[in-house]
Amino acid sequence: MKADTLDLKDIFRKDTRYVVPRFQRPYVWKEEEHWQPLWEDLQLVVDELMDRQAGASTSIERQEAQQNTSPHFLGAVVLDQQSTPTQKLETREIIDGQQRLITLQVLLSAVHFVASDFGYREPASLVEKLMYNDKDLTVTETDRLKVWPIEADQDAFIDVMTFSDPESDHAELDGDENLEECFQYFSDEIREWAEAGEESPEEHLDALVTTMWHLLRVVVIDLESNDDAQVIFETLNARGTPLLAADLIKNYLFREATLQHNDPGELHDKYWKQFDEDDWRVDVSQGRLDRPRIDVFIMHWLTMRMSQQVRAKKLFPAFRRYLDRTELSVEEIVKDIDYYASIYETISEPDRGSREGIFFHRLDVLDTTTPYPVLLYLFGQESVPQPQRVKAIEAIESWLMRRMLSRLTSKNYNKIFIELLDELKTQADARAGDTVVEFFRSKEGESDYWPSDGKLTDSMVNSEHWGITNQRRLKMVFAAIERELRNTGYSETLEFTQDLEIEHILPQKWSTHWSLPGERPAEVERMERDEIKNRVGNLTILTDKLNPSISNAAWDDKREAIQEHTVLRLNKHLVSSWPYEWDEETIAERGEWLSEQASEVWPEPNADYWDE
Repeated sequence: MKADTLDLKDIFRKDTRYVVPRFQRPYVWKEEEHWQPLWEDLQLVVDELMDRQAGASTSIERQEAQQNTSPHFLGAVVLDQQSTPTQKLETREIIDGQQRLITLQVLLSAVHFVASDFGYREPASLVEKLMYNDKDLTVTETDRLKVWPIEADQDAFIDVMTFSDPESDHAELDGDENLEECFQYFSDEIREWAEAGEESPEEHLDALVTTMWHLLRVVVIDLESNDDAQVIFETLNARGTPLLAADLIKNYLFREATLQHNDPGELHDKYWKQFDEDDWRVDVSQGRLDRPRIDVFIMHWLTMRMSQQVRAKKLFPAFRRYLDRTELSVEEIVKDIDYYASIYETISEPDRGSREGIFFHRLDVLDTTTPYPVLLYLFGQESVPQPQRVKAIEAIESWLMRRMLSRLTSKNYNKIFIELLDELKTQADARAGDTVVEFFRSKEGESDYWPSDGKLTDSMVNSEHWGITNQRRLKMVFAAIERELRNTGYSETLEFTQDLEIEHILPQKWSTHWSLPGERPAEVERMERDEIKNRVGNLTILTDKLNPSISNAAWDDKREAIQEHTVLRLNKHLVSSWPYEWDEETIAERGEWLSEQASEVWPEPNADYWDE
């Protein structure tokens, strides 16, 4: 067999027909598992390319920017050469990788559709070269398509691949087929992305097309006549344990150590040996996926060191670039990794009784790891005073929690924290907390501003949170308010020992015991109540036994049961402040009260708290 790393231009530019054997499965990729991660990875490459090309005034400078942009590796495909007559299309069977190649073609068609719709002929024309074979080499119209799926997918594939062709009869898509959903997903995402930001849609699309031509890489394995296609397919998909990115980094580091005349065995035993333990190789949550803990740590460490987003899928190539550019020796690098590994262990398994431990527990509930490169820096710099470190994490927590409670977007958090990291590196460590506060205070965009008390109150009083905000996060909010109400300070440990549940005070099924006011048409009042019942003011936390016992009860019965059994101050305040009735007005009043308590836990940007 012959293996080469090729970009999409090398694969799709030549006149070749890639045929899926009829016995293979149909197209099965889906949005959450496949299309969305691919689009997010592609965006990162395009954004890096645009950042590097910003200010480039000549074609040489643009070419250099392209060469310095990190490509994205899409995996491997296995192809088997088929015999073809002279002057006919070269044909290859796709032994492995049909889902990937079909998705790439649908993605190209979506780019073509959006570019054509905007009237940008040049990027659309370039994309066509990756979508269609030369007409002079084709017998049928469908021969023009670079990839040809199995029969079950052929009609839908033809539709999405010819949809933006002005000569095509396909004026609309039914949207029922998986391939059509794929096309619609990419079209919508590309259009929204192209219209966002400071650059024009044309600049966005030009960069996207350049990326798809040159910066998406695939390992193409071409089989030879004596290769057993089935055995190779099984080997790639079912046999062996894949190497971790950390394994590749380790091998590369110690090979370089030998070249620098260091003893790799000594360096390994002194600095790296811990990473061979199973604890570092277990999977931990990283966004939607689970990844080995050692890979996640090195990704955060490398992001911190490079002040550049490092993608998990591109960890090893990113590390090689760092090693090529740094002036540090291998020994200095492995020593630094060893030092920050101890920091990472401290912050990933903190003392829950400390302010730092409370912060990291809440960060875990928020299920975000984007601040970790900043946190490695803050906790790794011995020159950062402890009070300033606490101020920094409290500002980060307030910013994250207020945005979550205000139901604001979490997009671009990676970029924001890298920007914060750069700011911290240029300012004095002695005032790191003040730097973090000033950084977030300066943000005014929709994706990065620090919400005020007014915005927080508006969301907690008027917006639905049940069914939208993760229940674990809602429970964490109530737990934080309870801690604040008890006013014990952070030196005392006060954690719930039970798995408490979110309870609707006005029940989800309220019609039995809760009559409508009757002041307006019943349908209007019913619709409003069904929305209001999911607001924060109507929610609380109860034990798993008390909750179902009073779930749909009337307010008098529910209040008495809560009053008898609860030990939580937020629930005691509930039953004492509204003893007679519970309705839309009192829900709003309690939502406002809860927002006031939340503001005490997470002070607003202009609060005097930050200037103390």
